[in-house]
Amino acid sequence: METNNNIEQDIENVLAAAKNVKPVDAPLLFTEKTMQRIRAEKQEQGFSLYSVLKIAAVIVLVGLNIYTISRVLETPLQQSEPVKVSMDDLVNDYQITDVSNDWLNNKTLQNEQP
Repeated sequence: METNNNIEQDIENVLAAAKNVKPVDAPLLFTEKTMQRIRAEKQEQGFSLYSVLKIAAVIVLVGLNIYTISRVLETPLQQSEPVKVSMDDLVNDYQITDVSNDWLNNKTLQNEQP
């Protein structure tokens, strides 16, 4: 990196140039008109990227829901046959072999007493 030997002279030149800058008078209501133009241009931009992404996400989710609902409605419901359960099935399932059939029908000596 080269160093400028006349750096102090360059600084003095820049400061002298800055002192020579004079104020400029702007026309009446110049800043207000300019700000109105800037706001008008901002409003004409339309959709921002963020709003377009939100709209796309909503469209994808709605499409996915429609596809899922159509797949569910296409699938036929499986009809199961009614199951008939008897006391003999209960005995076979739990292997109650030492109890009589009367006990299963809730006929005990206490219930049969007059």
